[in-house]
Amino acid sequence: MRLALALIFLIIVTPMAVSAHGADKMSVIVRGTRMDPDTVQMVQNDTVEFTSVNQSNRSVRMDFNNDGDHDDEHDFTCNLPSGAICSLEMNITNYTGALYVFEILEEDGNLAFTLNLTLINDTHDPNTNITPPGGYSFGDSADVDNDGVPDNVDMCVNTEPGVDVLPIGDTFQGCNTDSDDNTLQVLLAIISVGLIGVWLIVRSQQKGLE
Repeated sequence: MRLALALIFLIIVTPMAVSAHGADKMSVIVRGTRMDPDTVQMVQNDTVEFTSVNQSNRSVRMDFNNDGDHDDEHDFTCNLPSGAICSLEMNITNYTGALYVFEILEEDGNLAFTLNLTLINDTHDPNTNITPPGGYSFGDSADVDNDGVPDNVDMCVNTEPGVDVLPIGDTFQGCNTDSDDNTLQVLLAIISVGLIGVWLIVRSQQKGLE
């Protein structure tokens, strides 16, 4: 009976396990009054991706050579209206290890947010394992629940596909609890409680016969 209870416990806990995934993209979620994250570290050839989840028509820019304009060869500008995504690959050909400042501007040109991106030179031997820099986590583009929100910024990484877990605006509205995994866990929990109850009844009956 103890073995059966242990197996039931393992079955309940197993769906909660989280697995790691490799990736080369850092997702930045731009909201109404904040941006997550606002400081990142990346390795050359990784991509930074900005996703807008508010109703504003904003833009993103980066002054590569800090000359005050944004129309040079490796400068970056991108429109970021509501629901849009814009990205830049920090490729090894054009970008070397340094601090790059990305500015998110309101429609009227005023500065809304600033992203400080520290780029790490990719000097690893391709035949050896890569050790990620401090504060950087490979797997940032993984999307376990396929809801369109990367796991590194998803407040509910196990919701059903299509569930809006990062709604327009800034207030977190909670996670959807109607997923198949949650239903299975509840069902298994009920079964385990029932088996424990049966076991206790049998034990009490055995003691009464002694």
